[in-house]
Amino acid sequence: MKEFGLLIVFLFRLSSSVWADTYPEVVFDNSLVKGSYAKSRVQYAGASWVENVNGHLLVSDTLFFTPGNALSLRYLSAIEGHWDVNIRYSRQKYHYRFSNTDYLSVRMYVKSEFTGVKDLPRLYISQKNTVSDTLDVSKYIDDFEIGKWVQIKIPTKDFNIVNTDEPINGIHMIQHATSKDIHHVFIDQIEFLPGKYSEVKLGSKAVLTDAVAYDRIVHLKWQLPLTPSIRYIKIYRSEDGQVFKPIGMRPVQMQSSLDVVPVIGQKYFYKITWMDYNYEESLFSTIKEASTKKLDDNALLDLIQMAHVNYFVENFDINSGMYMPYRSKDKAVVSTKETANAILALLIGAERKFIAKQVVLNRISKIAYFLLRSQNKYGVFPAYFDGRKGLPEYRRGFSSYDVNGTASVIEALLIARQYFSDDNDTEKDLRSRITALYDRVDWQRLVVDDKSNILRSKLSLMEDEKSGGANSTTLLSGTNDAINTYILAIGASKHPLPASVYANAVYNTFNTYRYEALEELDTDIYADSLVHEDLSSGRAEVIQVDSVTKFSVLQPSTKFGVYLPMGEPTGSLMDLYKPFLTIEPKILNDSITDWNEVLASYVHYVKRRDNELGVGTTDSDIWGFYQHRDSVGNYRINPAIAPSSIIADPELGIASLLALYGQYGHILFTEYGFRSWLDLRNNDVSDEYLALNQGAIAVMLENAKTGFIWELYKEIPELKKARRELFLKDEEQNN
Repeated sequence: MKEFGLLIVFLFRLSSSVWADTYPEVVFDNSLVKGSYAKSRVQYAGASWVENVNGHLLVSDTLFFTPGNALSLRYLSAIEGHWDVNIRYSRQKYHYRFSNTDYLSVRMYVKSEFTGVKDLPRLYISQKNTVSDTLDVSKYIDDFEIGKWVQIKIPTKDFNIVNTDEPINGIHMIQHATSKDIHHVFIDQIEFLPGKYSEVKLGSKAVLTDAVAYDRIVHLKWQLPLTPSIRYIKIYRSEDGQVFKPIGMRPVQMQSSLDVVPVIGQKYFYKITWMDYNYEESLFSTIKEASTKKLDDNALLDLIQMAHVNYFVENFDINSGMYMPYRSKDKAVVSTKETANAILALLIGAERKFIAKQVVLNRISKIAYFLLRSQNKYGVFPAYFDGRKGLPEYRRGFSSYDVNGTASVIEALLIARQYFSDDNDTEKDLRSRITALYDRVDWQRLVVDDKSNILRSKLSLMEDEKSGGANSTTLLSGTNDAINTYILAIGASKHPLPASVYANAVYNTFNTYRYEALEELDTDIYADSLVHEDLSSGRAEVIQVDSVTKFSVLQPSTKFGVYLPMGEPTGSLMDLYKPFLTIEPKILNDSITDWNEVLASYVHYVKRRDNELGVGTTDSDIWGFYQHRDSVGNYRINPAIAPSSIIADPELGIASLLALYGQYGHILFTEYGFRSWLDLRNNDVSDEYLALNQGAIAVMLENAKTGFIWELYKEIPELKKARRELFLKDEEQNN
């Protein structure tokens, strides 16, 4: 285990932020899976034709401009026909911000000998509701040559895109000149580049400092000079130390990478080069070697957990310490709610000695200081901030104060307050600031009215403090997000809510509606006489009054042989997990629900349901579908759903984790842990990550093993007080 311990040092001693596998301005550089590229869409009509598999372009892993593959475009442009190929921009978070000073660069290799420059496709850009002008690419190629990679370089202003703020959807190549011949070209490295960039020559050789092997993974680490013209690190691998093949590239922000090797128990050799904006390479680094060997299951679980923690180690804003979901050219956008996941993961990193405790202390202190001086309303924070200014970030022209997001980050900070308990000035100061953040929330001003004490889930930035009634906002209720928030509100030292609100808010959901004649009515929509319910039986009389319908969440049913006290779930199992990242299920003794039993029931229901669907795999340990459509739709596996079940059924959780890593780790597992989804039917995988997923795997693994986060939460004084008020009898028994 000595070698395994070294990985902890290598994986977490990174000095720069890593954002993604590539840049936001890159539309295509590589397909993460072989065979066909699911993020492309082929359409043709009449006598024309484009080679495809299930409507997608084929992937070439033998001929490419940048490793390890390119797209194969083989087409027939008939007189009586037409074709259109969309290479979709796949970023969900890391959006490219269009600029008329940039240019679009496409690398193309013409394989068919009879293909002339006029036979090449025309090109246009699509957005959500519009398309650009369609351009003849022949005008933008300087040195056309068959059997050679050429660059198509188009100034973005030539597309005449009116709304440059609207994200792009894809790059389209369509039929141009007609011909009886079948043409074949390869396409690679589609990207938007700045009009001007550094062209400093790369005179020195690259520096590869380490290559350390663990199981089927080799961890590579390098050092970068302060040379502005370096854009990529190009990685080469060899099995004999003589013949090296390029296997991948990483953006300049990264100072390390994980390489998933073909065979365990073999020696591999590595070297790297720097690569500039023109794709000219530096001199090779010295060669490093690493011998892979199989890890036992416990060591693999540690490796997987470390990678998921590493996601939060690296993805943060240096100014505020907050989690940064994506990057922008002109601002540092940070997320309030997702910072909670980061805090929990960092605490685990410190406890497991993945990260220095002082580093985590400094980061969380920066977060607390940032939140104390940032804009808020009644102590509630916006969903997103500009991390540099502490001001609300307007997304799509709208922003709001997020009650649940604020509760999540304060809860995580309270857990950090328990962890940093030493009697020194730094930790005492942090504890004081966290307490001040908690005390600042005026829970009583966040309710929809004084009689119901039901919290609003959002507050408008421009909203008058008296407005925002039930008819104009969503209400915070139900089991997913409400449990933690109401316990916080009940336990608050200042402006608390009464304990009586808990059962009403948690075991019911409130749906709001609008009516034209609403102002003519004067009815208390939360009057006890209007809603009659029996929580113990799970039956409720649903009465719609004006703008609100109240439903009991207890609607029992049985499916796949499993009793479901809340009926069949309409969302993801991740929603049910949320409260239990921090709260051990057994301490919620409210006499209505045994949460250990509820979690186990829904875990087994989802597994049986997904196994019965059987989409793309026959392995019963691969489950966790979250996107269900008809027989020709998508079935995506969220790789956090099954592993997080470890808190309810350890055997199922561990089996699924090892199956995902063992069968799909080569495309699914990276420096940041598992990617956000895997589509087995369409042979596709996400190129991004989700904070909830990465946090859930890191935290649930730790809670199942040591109960670390659960134990810290359990000892928070204010929340112990709240639980005594709520569950006095059972709390005394547990203590």
